[in-house]
Amino acid sequence: MNEPLYPADVEAMLLRLMGLLEKTVEEFAEISELRAEAEAEYKNQYHRMMIKMVDGTVSQKESMAQVRSSDAFREWKLLEAQEKGHQQRLISIRTQIESLRTISANVRAAIGG
Repeated sequence: MNEPLYPADVEAMLLRLMGLLEKTVEEFAEISELRAEAEAEYKNQYHRMMIKMVDGTVSQKESMAQVRSSDAFREWKLLEAQEKGHQQRLISIRTQIESLRTISANVRAAIGG
C-alpha cells in the first residue's frame, strides 16, 4: 500500500523536477548551439565542394559534394537527434510538473488546506 502524501512530499518532488527541468533546458541550449554549428559546417563544406567541381552534371556534382561532406552531415544529424531527444525530455518533465500540481491541489484539499 502507498503511504499518504503530504504537502511537503509534493513540494520536494516539485523541487526535484524543477531542478531537472533547469538542467535539461541548459543541456538543450548547448546541444542546440552545437547542432546549429554542425549544420553550418556541413552546408559550408557541401557548397565549397560544389564550387570546386568544374566538370560533371549538376547531379554528379551534388553527389560528389554529398560524399565529401558526409562526415559533417552525419555530425549534424546526430546532434539534431540529440536535440529532439532533449525536446521530448523537456515535454515529459513539464507534464510531470503539471501532474504534481494537480496532485498538490488534491492533497491540500484532502487535508483541508
